[in-house]
Amino acid sequence: MEKITNPKLSENEFNFEEYEKNFDFSSMKFNFRMSDTNYQLDALQNQMLQLYLISDKRFRRAFSTNFTPQLLTYIKDKTRLHEPCKISCMGSTRSGKSYSMASLCILHQAMYGRLFHPAYVCANIYEYIEKLQKFPKEKLVDRIFLVDEEKQAVYGVGSVARKMKVTDVQNIIALNNISTIMLTPFQWQDKSADYGLRAFGRCFDTKTCRLMLYNLQERGSGGSLPLGNIYLPIFTELMKNEYGRWLEKKYLERKNQWIDMERQGEGDVLEGLKKKTAMSFAHDKKFLELKKKRDRLTYISVKLGSEWTKNEIESIENIAKLIQQGYIEKEDLEKE
Repeated sequence: MEKITNPKLSENEFNFEEYEKNFDFSSMKFNFRMSDTNYQLDALQNQMLQLYLISDKRFRRAFSTNFTPQLLTYIKDKTRLHEPCKISCMGSTRSGKSYSMASLCILHQAMYGRLFHPAYVCANIYEYIEKLQKFPKEKLVDRIFLVDEEKQAVYGVGSVARKMKVTDVQNIIALNNISTIMLTPFQWQDKSADYGLRAFGRCFDTKTCRLMLYNLQERGSGGSLPLGNIYLPIFTELMKNEYGRWLEKKYLERKNQWIDMERQGEGDVLEGLKKKTAMSFAHDKKFLELKKKRDRLTYISVKLGSEWTKNEIESIENIAKLIQQGYIEKEDLEKE
């Protein structure tokens, strides 16, 4: 079938697989003039930027350097070599980091002849790990995940072993060439990331974001090293077509779902994980045969391993028993 540029499909008829199969990736072009940009920051962020420019010679030199071509070459080289990219991004709310990092995900997948699918956007690190476990292998190889708005509270609860679990997973996924971009407001979330991007302004005229690129591999030598500014379009400007509108619609639906969960007090990912785990034990025949609580706790501990704390195991045992006794319905947990 002959490829066409930007195939026309109405919203009700949008078929991602068909659109991807017929999409002309050479149509992905974006240009703008630096003279047309007006990157905006709030007063405090702008004052902080000015202090960096005055006090840090390395930052001042990097800020005057356009490093965008080098970043894109890095991604191109990584995809050619089938090696994972690990990028961490931080920036204040409404800084454009989510939409600009979605552009990087789109560019990454385009180099494999694919379009980026919203199924690879995760609300937190545990949803990311859950998808790694549930997705079939053919949907993991040469893919990239966008872990959006990682919550600091996730890392403030639980054992050190669970935190190490994330690093273990990162090492394992290298075999399947799974890349990640992790977002957070205040710090580099992915401790194993090679590079970091920090948002320093959004231009509403050119629909681009300005981000400082840091070499995080230099952390052991006195901190992260600023390399240069990166200028990226938000994904709705990079993909001004049916796919871009569909991706934004799906992304905003997910975002609104996360916000609603937070408002309803259902956004604690650790609690959600405990409930899902408890449900599996409530349907485990061997667990149900154990009459003593001590034995049930030991059984859970052996099954889950060292990544769970004693208090968390006790909580799982209590929830599992309540499910078994009918005080908590399966439907109540599935709604969460």
